[in-house]
Amino acid sequence: MIGKIKKGKGFAGLTKYILEKEEAQLVCTNLVGETPQDFYKQLAATCCLNPRVQSPVSHISISFAPSEKPEPKKLEQIVKGTMKGMGFDKNLYFAASHDDRDHFHLHIAASRINIDGECVSDWWDKRRLEKVLRNLESEFGLTPVPCSWEIERAAPSCGQKRRMMRERQDFEAGLRDKPASKSAVEQIQDVIDATIQPGITMTKFVEKLASRGIQTKIKVTTEGEIQGISYSVDSVAFQGRKLGRNSGACTLKGLVARGIDFNLKRDVLALAPCIENDNQDNNQTAIAALISKIKNNPYNLYLNTLDKQQKSIPQPRGKENRVELE
Repeated sequence: MIGKIKKGKGFAGLTKYILEKEEAQLVCTNLVGETPQDFYKQLAATCCLNPRVQSPVSHISISFAPSEKPEPKKLEQIVKGTMKGMGFDKNLYFAASHDDRDHFHLHIAASRINIDGECVSDWWDKRRLEKVLRNLESEFGLTPVPCSWEIERAAPSCGQKRRMMRERQDFEAGLRDKPASKSAVEQIQDVIDATIQPGITMTKFVEKLASRGIQTKIKVTTEGEIQGISYSVDSVAFQGRKLGRNSGACTLKGLVARGIDFNLKRDVLALAPCIENDNQDNNQTAIAALISKIKNNPYNLYLNTLDKQQKSIPQPRGKENRVELE
C-alpha cells in the first residue's frame, strides 16, 4: 500500500469530494447520520474543542497494488488499524473507497482534535504512516508496495544537466554521433531498479550490477563495522544515501527493505573484492575484522548503516539495523 497524509483547514470540501465521488462506497465511520452534511457538521464541531488548532483536518489516502481489492470487512480493519497506529483512536472520522482509477484506493477524513480536545501530533506523520502500512501489509497478507519516500529518485546535479544539454545540442548540430546519454545518477538508479527482485542475494545483486557496468563498494572500518554502500559508473561515484531523494532506497537497509537477501555470513567472502576502507592500505585489515566479527557474533550483527536523516527517527535501541544470520 502507498499512503499519503495531508492537513487542511476545512471539512466541507473534503467530505463532499470523498462521499459524492462516483462509485464512492462508505467503508466505516464513528459518526452518526447518512449524508455528507451530517458528517461535515460533526467533524467541524470538534474545532470548538481546541480553537488554537489552525489545521484541524487530516486526510489520509491509501492506494493498493493494481491486482488487489480487499473485501469490505478487511478494508474496515485496515482503516481502524491505520487510525489506531496514527494516534486517531479517540477522534471522529469516516472512510470511503474509490474505484475510479487504475488503483483501488481508500480515503479517510478525520479531525485532528480528539474528544478530549487534544490535537494529534503531525510529527513525522508521513514516515509513521508508511510504517503503519508496512505492518498492515504483513498482517493482512497484502502486496508490499515501496513507500514514496523510499522510491523517489535523486535528480541529476546541475553539472550533469549541463553536460546532457551540451551533448543534446551537439547531436542536433551534427557534431555528435549519439544522442545525449543519461546522467550517471539516472544510469545507476535505472540499473538498480531493474536488478532488484524479491529474494535475490546480495552477492547475486552485486554481480548483476557489475555485468551492467555498475561497480559497488561497501565501506568497512578497520574494526569491522559496515558504514555504507556506494555505486559508480564511468568513474563517477555516489553514496547509496545520495541516491533517492529521501536517502533510503539504495542504502544497505533500503536494499534489504526492497527484498534483497543480505546474509553477511554467507555473502561476506563473495563481497570481499567490494569491501574498502578510507585508507586503501587497510582494506585487508577491514575484511579480516569483519570476518572476525561475524565469527564472534554467530547469530546477529548490528550494522552501522543509518544515515543522518534516518537516525532522527526514534527506534528501539539496538533493533534498527539487525541482520539475522543463519
